[in-house]
Amino acid sequence: MDALLQPDAVFEPSAVLGQQALLGNISRAVLPITTQAVRMSLKSVFINRVRELGKGEIQVISVVTDGVSAEPIQLCSEVYRKVRRRTALPIGPSGITLYRTQADGKIPPFLDYRILVIELDEDVRQAGDLLDQVRQDSQFQSFRDSLLQITSFTAPQISLIAAATDLTLNIIAKLLKANKDDQLFLLRGSFDNAFDDLGVGFGEMTQGNRNVTVKYQVEAV
Repeated sequence: MDALLQPDAVFEPSAVLGQQALLGNISRAVLPITTQAVRMSLKSVFINRVRELGKGEIQVISVVTDGVSAEPIQLCSEVYRKVRRRTALPIGPSGITLYRTQADGKIPPFLDYRILVIELDEDVRQAGDLLDQVRQDSQFQSFRDSLLQITSFTAPQISLIAAATDLTLNIIAKLLKANKDDQLFLLRGSFDNAFDDLGVGFGEMTQGNRNVTVKYQVEAV
């Protein structure tokens, strides 16, 4: 699937090990799974640059897919108006929850996520309206239904999780009529429970480019 928006940063610390496991060179069965459930939260977003000085409309959107939760594709969207450059968005001390495991008796083996910071030109959409339109999309619903049927995590299933995340981001980009000029920052990432405990051990992570710096964290719950 061709992505409409290309990532500015990629953080996939276990990608090589995960690929070896998919090829059968490493056995997941012998690796202990210690992380049962997690919360991923956005801690801060610092806007270094905006195109419209003094009146930037900024939207922060996240997509996190796990394949086991009651909602296997979890979405979050926040809009901030009149954002100036060199300004921290008013996220609050507790941060914004981007993902929380919602699966009774099921342990997520894999998380695939995107964090998008975009500048809007006009007709700012309400965050809830955008997410409702995404959820009503027939392709989104088809991928969601397929994820709910997953019972094992081999190469096809893990590929499906990543494809679902990419598809969802493409739907969002189309609805917002977004392009590279609007994109301030896009992070692509993944965590693997077998190799990095779904990112719990990394503490607060920082990613960014010349436009935006984001800090986020995954914590066991």
